[in-house]
Amino acid sequence: MLRALKLTAVWTQVSEEVHARYGAVVSRTLLSQESLPALPAGYEAVKFRTVYANKEQAVETVTLDREDGKWIVVGVTVG
Repeated sequence: MLRALKLTAVWTQVSEEVHARYGAVVSRTLLSQESLPALPAGYEAVKFRTVYANKEQAVETVTLDREDGKWIVVGVTVG
């Protein structure tokens, strides 16, 4: 449980810092979804064309992992 709480706190802080640079999301359109091979069950990478208040035409990639039967976000990149 402690591990999960620490991970959630770190994830929240990093996510807020990344998105704060670009401002509010204006729009988000799905570009692609890809299964990535990795142990134990692989990842899913979902890409969006995202327009932020302070950055236009960004590609946002959300990486998901399966944990206890649910998908959880393990990474977000904006490029």
